[in-house]
Amino acid sequence: MKKLYFLLLLISPLCALAQSKLSAPTAIWPELQLSANLSGEGILFIQNQYRINTDSRFNDLKKSGILSSFERIEVSLGYEHTFSEHWRGGLITRFAAEDYPKSFFVSPFVRHNGNLAGLYFNKQLLFDYVVQEGRENFGRYNLSAELGKRLPVKNKFITPGISYEAMLLSEFGKDEDENQEKRVVDLTRLRLNLTYELTESLRITPYFMRQTDRYYVLIPPEYNEDGQLLKEGYTTKRNRITPVIGLELKYSFGRTPETASITY
Repeated sequence: MKKLYFLLLLISPLCALAQSKLSAPTAIWPELQLSANLSGEGILFIQNQYRINTDSRFNDLKKSGILSSFERIEVSLGYEHTFSEHWRGGLITRFAAEDYPKSFFVSPFVRHNGNLAGLYFNKQLLFDYVVQEGRENFGRYNLSAELGKRLPVKNKFITPGISYEAMLLSEFGKDEDENQEKRVVDLTRLRLNLTYELTESLRITPYFMRQTDRYYVLIPPEYNEDGQLLKEGYTTKRNRITPVIGLELKYSFGRTPETASITY
């Protein structure tokens, strides 16, 4: 796992070179999570996330009704198991509905927690197997790391944190066009958050995130009025940057999750 994160650190600066940027409208992502401790060291959890675009033209999940106010709705069911003081793993299944396509994810993950300069330092490797409506199935690796610190404030706790996530396309599940250019890093997320523990069971986490979709676009050739070629067409890298304002509300039945858990 250490080698994979080292590779990620090397790739990230290179991805910022020789590419154009496109700013997308700000999105709002509220999320509700319920988790319960099972016998032993297991945690079962369910998450329900809503994605709302500040540009109403993108909120097209349905043509009318309450769902017409959403861009996407995602429901997740997962299980996490603690293997040792530093290692956890589990499986998450997700269903995401949007105008097109609808998607189903099966995602095993392994998670390691440690410390760095007095901060907790969590690393995670997750693999998404994605089944999408009207498209070929594909897979991608999700590498993430987060730093933070749980701080006492009177009789409560707050936890500021920062995380970085990168999704890398795997070799299988290619589109029918084998010659289509694809970027190794499909999507990245840089997130700042602050978790406030209202009670031992209830936590609220507002956050701000910068999401970057990375892909290729075809720039068409340019011609003058007489039809003479002025400039050849070409393919270039494009980064679509979306600011996200999120709010997570999490409730736990049983013991309070630690910062090392994916459910915290």
